[in-house]
Amino acid sequence: MALYPVIMCGGAGTRLWPASRPSRPKPFLKLTGDRSLFQETALRVAPLAQGGRLIVVGGQGHSRWITDQLAEIGVEAQILLEPEARDSGPAMAAAAAWTQRIDPLGVNAFVASDHHIPDASAFRAAVTEAAAEAERGRIVTLGVAPTSPASAYGYIKPAGRGLSRVEAFVEKPDASTAGGYILAGYLWNSGNFIVRAGVLMDELRRHAPGMAEAALAALPEEADDTVLGAAFAEAPKLSIDYAVMEKTDLASVLEVHFQWSDLGAWDALAAIEGGGGGKRVLQDAEGCVIRAAEGMVVAAVGVRNLAIIAERDAVLVCDLDRAQNLKGVIEALKSESPSHLDFS
Repeated sequence: MALYPVIMCGGAGTRLWPASRPSRPKPFLKLTGDRSLFQETALRVAPLAQGGRLIVVGGQGHSRWITDQLAEIGVEAQILLEPEARDSGPAMAAAAAWTQRIDPLGVNAFVASDHHIPDASAFRAAVTEAAAEAERGRIVTLGVAPTSPASAYGYIKPAGRGLSRVEAFVEKPDASTAGGYILAGYLWNSGNFIVRAGVLMDELRRHAPGMAEAALAALPEEADDTVLGAAFAEAPKLSIDYAVMEKTDLASVLEVHFQWSDLGAWDALAAIEGGGGGKRVLQDAEGCVIRAAEGMVVAAVGVRNLAIIAERDAVLVCDLDRAQNLKGVIEALKSESPSHLDFS
């Protein structure tokens, strides 16, 4: 079996504004150490490409971020650049179509570019186990054993423990509902998928034929070319969950117990004591995420449970208990100061 890990470079992540913006999205930020989240992901998954090849799917506007950051860590990859964002379904379809063209039996491991998984060995062991099941024709997702009734994650109802059939995918619940899910044995939906490329393409043809057709038509003529063709824009704009996973009867879940976070908002960074950086002067400041842009300094005295994020053109001060909902701020900026939604 040849394994082709696929790193999915997603959107900006508005809940990490003002640090994450469309031209410099979350995956390329250094939030947990000296390397970006994308670089940490590449180093974690590149060893899985035994007999296959590492693939990176990202936006055409982020080409420089991808190539430069891969070069910094000495990792090589096949890059597929989307002419426009069409959600995770078309991006995964393009990578699967590329894989199947060069290796009809190849297995893809689709992973997000911006998740925090400090135990790389445990992650690779789980993917390897899932890949064996994927080789037998299943679509395997990794379900993380919950450590709290988090309302920021989707959940999976497994048929049993360990590796089992998926009985249901459920949307992000409120905290009370999440507590009930945990008691019932539900798992956090990590958004990682391991599947034979041909199986995914067959399921796309069955459940989202327009997506499969657009991905195939958008493949570059030469295997080493990077830019997907204009036909990619014709793909329905759908996540893989809606396009396939909620419809297929091939879904399995592997229960995993390593530390995992999607780092979806500043409170998630606080939970792992990450997100900070730059010059800071702190006195009696506890439980805070404080981040200063290059050339700036942030001083904080006598504060608790805050995110203080200072970029050169914008500053966010937010109670961490409300960090999951910056939607109102983003909506206000769209009308009052749209230039601050991205870097000029």
